[in-house]
Amino acid sequence: MIDSALPDSGAGTFDQPRPVIRAGIQPTQERLEMLHSETVNRSRRQTWRGSATILILCIGLLVAILALGGCLGSGGDGADADSTAAADSAAADTSAVAKKPKKEKAIRVNVGEMRQGNLVLPVYADGAIRTPKSVEVKTKVGGQMMEVLVRDGDRVRKGQILARIDPREYEIALEESRYRHLQALSQMAAEADTFSVNHQAVADFSNSREELERMRDSGTISREEFQNRLLELEMNALQEGAFREAVFQQRTGLAEARMAEERARLNLEYTEVRAPFAGVIQGMQMVAGEFVTVSATVCTIFNNEHLEASINVLEADLGNLSTGRPVLMAVPATGDTLKAKVDVISPALDQATRTCEVIIRFDNPDDRYRPGMFVRAQIAGWVYQDKLLAPKSALLIRDNRPLVFKKEGDRARWLYVDIGLENDEWVEILKVHSGGSLAPGEEIVVSDHLTLAHEALIKVRKRVPPTDRWGFAADDLVATGKGTR
Repeated sequence: MIDSALPDSGAGTFDQPRPVIRAGIQPTQERLEMLHSETVNRSRRQTWRGSATILILCIGLLVAILALGGCLGSGGDGADADSTAAADSAAADTSAVAKKPKKEKAIRVNVGEMRQGNLVLPVYADGAIRTPKSVEVKTKVGGQMMEVLVRDGDRVRKGQILARIDPREYEIALEESRYRHLQALSQMAAEADTFSVNHQAVADFSNSREELERMRDSGTISREEFQNRLLELEMNALQEGAFREAVFQQRTGLAEARMAEERARLNLEYTEVRAPFAGVIQGMQMVAGEFVTVSATVCTIFNNEHLEASINVLEADLGNLSTGRPVLMAVPATGDTLKAKVDVISPALDQATRTCEVIIRFDNPDDRYRPGMFVRAQIAGWVYQDKLLAPKSALLIRDNRPLVFKKEGDRARWLYVDIGLENDEWVEILKVHSGGSLAPGEEIVVSDHLTLAHEALIKVRKRVPPTDRWGFAADDLVATGKGTR
């Protein structure tokens, strides 16, 4: 019998005794299953050995990386030491710099001046501009409109023809009245030798009438007595031949013919619609060819050379107002402020609004202002004399207390103050606290001071000169004694 061993695919600690198949002996089914099982186990052992080999390689690589990191760590200790030394050096330098004083930055501000003067408290009122010279042009006779010579916006002069009405009918009427006049004249000429005029009686009547008028004007006689005595005087003069010519003209129809001719001439003139004064056309409503009646509106003419503002002043503000008071009138549409005076104060109040109409007149040479524009007026009310005043832009409120910054050298020192009366530009200084003082001519900060600190370093950007919009009015009011306290 010959023993034959299966070839070994590897060696290791996991090897088992190899099965032996003797020559000449056929394996049984059980033996075949055993051989198959051994083959599978050997395959698994080979897979485990491969996995173990890979695991060992990974462990080795990890050890190598850790060793390399250790070397690098040894080198980094030196770098850390250098960094620490550099940081200590920088800290030392910073400490040295911190010991040097930091330069203070100056704040740029505008400054104004304190002043001693009069304080005007104005009365405020709103209103609108209007023109006192505007008219609706109307027709005086009827007929067909032949032509319209102007349109809206045209500037016209006094007496300029605006439109024409067909004049033919009125020309015929004038000729007819003239013929009647001539007829009456011819009749009067034929009867001229039948009457004579007593000129002495006419002179006596004129003298007596003048004497009666003097007595009436002086109050010697009443108006009723004057009428009675004049009638008696006229009757006596008529009897003496003073009015014979007038009576003769009336009897022959000459007087009526003369008046009819004059009326016809006027109607012919009225066919030309003319401008009553110079101005600007607005609202032209006529077109050529249409028929118009008497008193039909043709257009409206505005003359804006002289305007007036009608403002409504509250009843409570009327106590100290009078005509001639200076006014500052702002026109928001143009951004202008006009200096004017009160011309008219209405004698009655509006019962619904409890306001009084005040009229302010002013010139408008450049046609800059238009009727209907809104205005805000400030009328000079009370004038308080000899007050210490600060620009209102200098006043601040901190901790519910008013203060100002006074310029002292190149520093701003805050001063708490007590304030009194004020208007839009100036505020009265009653008292200065904190041991400070304010005097006319001293400079105080008027801008960039909302966050300014006490004793802050400042640099003057601009010096704002003291101005008073009421300067033109205050002196005049003080001189006249109106509204001063």
